[in-house]
Amino acid sequence: MKNIIPEQIAGKKLDCFETVEFSDITEADNFYVIAKGRLLDINNWNDVSGIPSVSFCLVDRYNQKLNRSAQIGDHVRIDIPGPGLPSSDGYDWVRVENITAEETDIFRQTVLSLRPSPDPTNANPDTAHFFKNLATSTIIVEQKRNSVSAHYAGRNEIVNTENTALTDNLRNFLIGLGAKIGASFPQWKALIAGIVKIEDKKN
Repeated sequence: MKNIIPEQIAGKKLDCFETVEFSDITEADNFYVIAKGRLLDINNWNDVSGIPSVSFCLVDRYNQKLNRSAQIGDHVRIDIPGPGLPSSDGYDWVRVENITAEETDIFRQTVLSLRPSPDPTNANPDTAHFFKNLATSTIIVEQKRNSVSAHYAGRNEIVNTENTALTDNLRNFLIGLGAKIGASFPQWKALIAGIVKIEDKKN
């Protein structure tokens, strides 16, 4: 996992893990494909997590919804509970910074990296997120033999109170404070659990 997760330099960090075990490698192989699909299907994250109050929408730089798997350079428009960001019509924004896949004889891995970004729909260069753009969210789906795991790694989570608009800074302080004391943990924990959830087989 070296170099996949950015170094923790400042602020808060957050980690969530879930692992499921299978009776044989074939079952794990098949489920890895499902989990990888859930990871990259950002539009469906609220259903995967079971927390419909948080909405994730994959869009291009013109704010047009993209009905496909995430790609590097895409943006994610986030609608979270509580006061929205005034300068970006109430939304928080992140950019898909990187997607990598690796496969060896003993494991397979897909990694999605997100970083707070400006609102791509306007000319304001301020970071449209309650964390500064030093922060990253890295989500890893990995198969090792009979097990498939998901790991969320939030790094360098510093509240963003340096925007031009004072109303943005006040809002970010309030939302960011909640995140720092653990309000965001249930959301990411639920998403990670949902990515590797084994659906009940229907008769």
